[in-house]
Amino acid sequence: MLKKILNKENVKQILILLFATLFICIPLASNDLDVTYDDGIQHIARLIGTEASIKEGQTAIMSDFCNGFGYSWNLFYSPVTAFLPLIFRIFGLSFINCIKLFILFVTFLSGITMYFFVKDVTKNKKIAVLAGIIYIFAPYRFTDMYIRNALAELTSFVFIPMVFQGLYGVLKNKPKRELLLIIGSSLLFLTHTIITMYTAIICFIYLLTQIKQLKVRRIRINLIYSIIIILLITSFFWMTLLQLRTSADYEVFKPGRMEREEVLIALKLKFNELFMTSKNSIMIFQIGLINVIALVLSPMVIKKLRIKYRETDFYRLYIFSLASIVILLIMTLDIFPFEKLPSTLKMIQFTFRLLEFTSFFTSFVVAVNISKLIKGFKYKHIILVLIINMVLSVIFLAHLHYSNTIDETKLIPAVPVTENTGRVHAGCASFEYLPSKAFENRNYIETRSNKTEIISGEAELQDEEKLGSKMKFNIKNVKENTSLELPYIYYSGYTVTVKLANEQYNIKTFETEKGFVGINIPEVEEAQISVEYTGTALMKISKVISAIGILILIIRTIIIGKINKKNKK
Repeated sequence: MLKKILNKENVKQILILLFATLFICIPLASNDLDVTYDDGIQHIARLIGTEASIKEGQTAIMSDFCNGFGYSWNLFYSPVTAFLPLIFRIFGLSFINCIKLFILFVTFLSGITMYFFVKDVTKNKKIAVLAGIIYIFAPYRFTDMYIRNALAELTSFVFIPMVFQGLYGVLKNKPKRELLLIIGSSLLFLTHTIITMYTAIICFIYLLTQIKQLKVRRIRINLIYSIIIILLITSFFWMTLLQLRTSADYEVFKPGRMEREEVLIALKLKFNELFMTSKNSIMIFQIGLINVIALVLSPMVIKKLRIKYRETDFYRLYIFSLASIVILLIMTLDIFPFEKLPSTLKMIQFTFRLLEFTSFFTSFVVAVNISKLIKGFKYKHIILVLIINMVLSVIFLAHLHYSNTIDETKLIPAVPVTENTGRVHAGCASFEYLPSKAFENRNYIETRSNKTEIISGEAELQDEEKLGSKMKFNIKNVKENTSLELPYIYYSGYTVTVKLANEQYNIKTFETEKGFVGINIPEVEEAQISVEYTGTALMKISKVISAIGILILIIRTIIIGKINKKNKK
């Protein structure tokens, strides 16, 4: 696949997309660019916590967070943006520079995936590279990239074209397209669950428009196979979520916690925001001048396409994309009763998130429109569109945030939780990944000592040592019905071992009334207790299942590749 990407016929297009990427990433070169704004500080803190957890020998619990009682992002939040930016740490970069370099990388990669998607659909490299340029310069990308600092959402831009290229290819019965569908869908799910959910809905609607292709048995088999392998590969993540949902009440799963209706209503877009961004506006939601002009001329393009392409998959995808743009844009507006939709759909939190999908479909439609409206469409026209986008994007730079007081070391060690901490905390966001009992007793987190507490019965605790997610202590003269509360917020997966003179065994944990890890100690004269976060048995099994899914994918791809080579011969 890498050879195909770097093929000589693609070099010119890739260089153009690289230039476009480097241009919009120029602000990243500034040391004063405030990448901590909005969601940014959470992503920086998460990287710091993830690296620390890796050094401890586990990846789930940020043990320094929540006053040293441990807080988990990685059990709940898609893992791609928690781990991939850390790769750049091997070059000795700061966490902030790791994020900046990662942003540049995913921006470029999104242009590449868009290019190959449109090239596959149109069989035209010029249309494809134009679509990649428009996708890179999508105005909403600036909001994700520089204003909201929504790292996971920005990364998901990469995988949406892969998903649709894979799906389009499978429906056309093209070889190896299920591989693209599987990889794109799996990585999208492991990047942003809400965007994945809406992508799945849009793909399902698209499938409903392709009933004729679904009658082909081989296509149905490839789709079913793809779904199964996607579920297998991502099982380590979604199986963990399912176990967490049943093991305790966590804030993130509570109705109304993530889908805050009043916020969703308040942040709906006004019609004029789709066409212009005022100086006082914090975020950018407009479609873009070139895109608006090209979209308005769509009826002329439809007439032209209908003559030559009416019965083709390309034409049907074009019409589907155009309809999707209109419907999705309407859904972002204050006139649309989004709050009346099922609560699952309201998990999107902000209707403007749908602009990511309109950016994707717009890039495809606008590139096709421009190519069909300009006689003798050539690379000079592509360069002209690129230059116009560069000029227009300068206007967006006025909305960026700069600060000369950015210091990531203030997040090392983690910012303490105190009575003065507001609804949002650096490193814990809005505390949505706390057990509800811990969330409702936040004052307990603020004032509790970092020692083991006896919550019932009698015992003597000695030589207590705690280092991150690991601790040990001695216990003596334990009376009947003795329970302890360990200095850890409750997350499934803590292993507690009791060591006696002649034996050792594990004991079950439970959630205390304050949302911490609790254990019942048997009546013993003397024992040593050791605690470590190892993950549950199901979490370990799910990782094996994911590995099996990857193995099946590799083996099947190799086998099919050999069969295709034999058939060609």
